[in-house]
Amino acid sequence: MSDELKINSTHLVVLKKTPHEEGVSIDYIPLLNPMRALLDRTYKKCNDGLHHKEYPNEIIESDKNLRNIFLSNYDFCWEISGAYQGLENLSNYIFEYDDELSEQKIKEKVLDDKLSLKHQFLYRDLAYMLELAYDKAKDNSNILAMSHRSHGWGNTPFKLTKNLEVEFKTNFGYGRKSYFYAKLRFKDIDIIPFSEWVTYKDRTYDEIVKYSQRYTLENQNWKTAMEYVRDAINLSIDDDVEFVEKYIVTECKWLIKGLKGVCNVEKPTDLVLSRIKEKRARIEYKGKKLSGSLDFIKSIAEYELITSVGNFINDLEQLCEDEITSLLQEYKDNDNELKKAVDDLKIETPKFEKLQVDSNNISGTFLPLQKKYIRIVNLYERITQYQTKNSDTSQRLQELFNIKYHDYGEIEANYLEIKPKYEEIQTKYSESHERYLKVKQLIVDFSFYERSFKRYIKKIDDHLHMHRKNYQGIEKTIKF
Repeated sequence: MSDELKINSTHLVVLKKTPHEEGVSIDYIPLLNPMRALLDRTYKKCNDGLHHKEYPNEIIESDKNLRNIFLSNYDFCWEISGAYQGLENLSNYIFEYDDELSEQKIKEKVLDDKLSLKHQFLYRDLAYMLELAYDKAKDNSNILAMSHRSHGWGNTPFKLTKNLEVEFKTNFGYGRKSYFYAKLRFKDIDIIPFSEWVTYKDRTYDEIVKYSQRYTLENQNWKTAMEYVRDAINLSIDDDVEFVEKYIVTECKWLIKGLKGVCNVEKPTDLVLSRIKEKRARIEYKGKKLSGSLDFIKSIAEYELITSVGNFINDLEQLCEDEITSLLQEYKDNDNELKKAVDDLKIETPKFEKLQVDSNNISGTFLPLQKKYIRIVNLYERITQYQTKNSDTSQRLQELFNIKYHDYGEIEANYLEIKPKYEEIQTKYSESHERYLKVKQLIVDFSFYERSFKRYIKKIDDHLHMHRKNYQGIEKTIKF
């Protein structure tokens, strides 16, 4: 594809039936505007230096198509991943200016409005060309699907063969709720990318079962999505067995292989796992992925109507059975550390609270004394520095200082006496506070792991009890 060919900016990309042959191919529809001359003239006016206050309205009124076509509303996302997309109806819009504005202010505002008007027409120029291209694609019975940048809109599911149904699912222009999926259904069974469960840390079961492939929200990814669908359709037509191997069996294999990688917490080869530094966190992640993978068994079992998948279900359940012991041991270790942390908190809390009281008490005495002492010292130093400039005045200031702060020596003695006591208590208080907070954080961390391991172990144990005849169950040391 040429660098000049930009999806949904210069061309639509479409999926179409191959003439006189079975299968599909990718093609492109150029975006053309039959009113190009009109818009070019309009852009030129928006860029000229004229700035009388009637001019913006004169630009719009210069041709009825500017209002009737280009300033009407368009279902168009200028950024498909953004929120609040669309081009509202501005066909009745009129530029108005306050008569009391100075000539300079009117000039500035008119020039700004002309620039804004140009940007509106640029967006609507593209939106209009897209609408014409959409209509052209819809009129061609050979075209099965087309790219778009409309707000929350997707192609209708279609079938080229009796076995494979295809759908592009999009939700553009809804910000964080936006998505871009390709969905395949083979013999009325969803093709699900099971491998993504272990490939991506942040994928959820509910999300993964919605698509066969997921794409980032970029217009150019329409080509990638079309290629994926094209290859799937053509393979299903040429060789059903190979299609099942590539899109179903391979995904099951990758799920099992990926889970085995996640289970290797000592020497992690899994990319996500290798980035988790703490061993217990890696084991917790293993538990999350193993227990969560059981949700996919129902979907895998549906493939039994197409090909044999019983061995994958058996491998998955066996892996969970093999690893539940390690999850249980980690739970016990964590539980012991949690109990110790709770006991430590009982010891540290009264120590911390006593030092907190001691710190508050001595601070109430020392800090005002310190403030007063520093103020006196600073004043004394300024008087001393002044002596070199004016001895008579400095002598008088010294006398006034001695009268006002006759107890300076006593203040200094009290300050020097209490200072080391204050610093000692503050040091002990700071150390105790650090230990106290550390133990509290440990309790938070251990409690999180306790809840997580309980949830994972229970889910695996319940499933194995129900589906594995010879499963003995775990030692009942956990109260679920």
